[in-house]
Amino acid sequence: MFSIKSIKESNSPEDGLCKLITKLHADGPIDNILIENLTYYKVFHPETFTLYEEKIISSLGLFYKNTEPKNLYSFILSNIGHSHKVRFGEYLTPVQASVRTAVERKQFVSISAPTSVGKSFSIRDYIFDLQGDCVIIVPSRALIAEYIKTMRDKFKDDKKIMISSFVDYVFTKRKLRRIFILTPERARELFTSKIHLNIVLFFFDEAQVSEEKERGVIFDVLVRRVRKHYPEAKLIFAHPFVENPEAQFKKHSIDEVNSYSRSYPHNTVGKVFVFGHKNSKDYYFSPYIENGHNLKNCIELDCDFEKFAFDGKKSVLVFVSKASLYRGDFLDNFKKFVDNFDKIKSKRALEIIREVEDVLGANDNNHKSKLVELLKIGVVIHHGSVPLNVRFLIEDFIREGFAKICFATSTLAQGINMPFDIVWLDNMRMQGSSEEDKSLAFKNLIGRSGRLSINPTFDFGFVYTNNARLLSSRVNNSYRLSESSLLESDADKFTDEKELITSIIDGTFNEEINFPQTKIERLSNQHIFDLIKETLDLIYGDEFGKHLFGRENRENRDVVKDNLRIIYEASLGRELLDGELNVFNTAVVIFFHVIRGRPFKEIVGIRYNNISNRNGDRNALAKFTQPANKLPDSTLRHAYSLFPETKAKDVSYDAIVFDTYDYLDMVIAFSLSDVLMGAFYIYHSATKDSNALKMVELLKYGTNNTIHTLLIRYGFPPDDLKEISEYIDEISEENILFKPDVTFSHPYIKELIEWYLP
Repeated sequence: MFSIKSIKESNSPEDGLCKLITKLHADGPIDNILIENLTYYKVFHPETFTLYEEKIISSLGLFYKNTEPKNLYSFILSNIGHSHKVRFGEYLTPVQASVRTAVERKQFVSISAPTSVGKSFSIRDYIFDLQGDCVIIVPSRALIAEYIKTMRDKFKDDKKIMISSFVDYVFTKRKLRRIFILTPERARELFTSKIHLNIVLFFFDEAQVSEEKERGVIFDVLVRRVRKHYPEAKLIFAHPFVENPEAQFKKHSIDEVNSYSRSYPHNTVGKVFVFGHKNSKDYYFSPYIENGHNLKNCIELDCDFEKFAFDGKKSVLVFVSKASLYRGDFLDNFKKFVDNFDKIKSKRALEIIREVEDVLGANDNNHKSKLVELLKIGVVIHHGSVPLNVRFLIEDFIREGFAKICFATSTLAQGINMPFDIVWLDNMRMQGSSEEDKSLAFKNLIGRSGRLSINPTFDFGFVYTNNARLLSSRVNNSYRLSESSLLESDADKFTDEKELITSIIDGTFNEEINFPQTKIERLSNQHIFDLIKETLDLIYGDEFGKHLFGRENRENRDVVKDNLRIIYEASLGRELLDGELNVFNTAVVIFFHVIRGRPFKEIVGIRYNNISNRNGDRNALAKFTQPANKLPDSTLRHAYSLFPETKAKDVSYDAIVFDTYDYLDMVIAFSLSDVLMGAFYIYHSATKDSNALKMVELLKYGTNNTIHTLLIRYGFPPDDLKEISEYIDEISEENILFKPDVTFSHPYIKELIEWYLP
């Protein structure tokens, strides 16, 4: 192998490239230093590299890039690609073909490979060809968005495959194959007796979530339940940068005879690492050699990398903290470049921006959105609290090449398939309980640099840091999965998960209600039943909402809020802590807005006007509101404000948008609704009060409007229900029919309903 310096100073780059191709042919792309060498030959000797590029692409196994080779070597190797095309329908790489073969032949597969290798692609491609229902489990809302877009694009012309982000069984008149894309928390609904599915495959992507203390318990419980209820289904686990993927089999006592596991070290995308030294100069360095970050082993750049990166012609992912996005100071170090960006003129880009404005309510003169204003010059904000439909639009904006800079948090480290020319590490603070966890997240993040393209070229990207030593450490850290499940851990080590773990182990987990039996008993006492009855009377008495909405019913809303709190506390077996209580109360207030029929942007507007004191002294401090946080959380002991020491006039509209979305998604949908639905379901089982089932529906869908509820179950966005319902001719669990005049609806609505038309 060669040093960066020797490659730059080489007088015969042909000789070096030939040696690298020979080694690549013999060993495959398993050595990061070899891939790095190729990258620097392309950087320093581009003309010579072009002469060998076709051979390099072939030796990397990227057959889809070169289906009609022009040299003998590539022609011979192309036969491998053609054989994959015949067998699998795609020009798969050797790694992808290996994974595809494994999932075809084995019931249980657990693999690991670096970002950009395309492991998930080969598994998704197999899912496309299957018969029967499939479930894809991902750890985050961001990945749900990614998968839904990928799957819907693939199946947009196939009206026999329904893609859903929650578990349901509608459209039964159409003979459908169903693909569910779920988080571990949402997958629990697969096991109710009301759902009749033919699930033949479970794909657990980013399965290293099994190592997280809290979510790992939910993940492992899910795997155990899948093994019990769907014993014939295939189980596939995919991870990035994990050395022992076979640990998933040992955790869950999976027979290794019908199993396949492998950690693929293969890498086909180059990385150029650059660090800004404190001497104000920029250097190329290699994290793969010992002390590669020392100046004696580095090469000084002959340009200012900052100017090179932010010239407006490249796409740059800037990794920043979520706190800086909320504060607004994430731009401070980049303002000199951003201020020089021209306004976007593309008709398509402006169309996306207008849609984002409308969803956020940012087209109101009083609602100033920095997210929207930055989009107009090609600067993007992306993180897990951006509303999902806005995230779809933003990701389209990025993929279609309109983004010059994307300021993002760790959500992009979780497998979101959005490539950038450069990853700029504004900080190195990664989430994780250990250095190994942080290193894994870090390697995922820098994998966004230089993703594989379809172009017949060798792909590479840049990674910039101010801390080359820490970067080198994290790149070289290994990550191993635990070979024992968290369910086998001492339950006393857990706080809020202890009851769940104990019930799984001793067999007292009630699979119909999805509660431990001890929790069901606490929710079945007469006091809780009395509170539930009072709540139902206030919500449904006389007519829905008559005793709940309006200024005259404020005391009734407080009663309902207190009742729901006591019910929730009973489910936990403890009182809420001060911080938890603030989150709970805010969530219930937002829930009241939802069930009153207010759209997202109106709820945001109401909260913004209140917190920013729109009708009062705007120089006074912003009103208190606690940031959204998952519940329960035994560390949330104290109250703290989303806007500490902030004047009312300086309250960020975007921060309210993000916080409101987190309350709806993280708190109401993920933390509270299942528990409260379970409580009302238990009450109905005991009393047969039909209003309890209405409340379950209200908690699940945010409405008791039959048409709106069914539209949500069919997969339509909640904020579009009113407009879509105008075109409904007939709807039931069996079928959905639209009126003829739907052909004259807005193009956005027509696109939404196209798949559902006969």
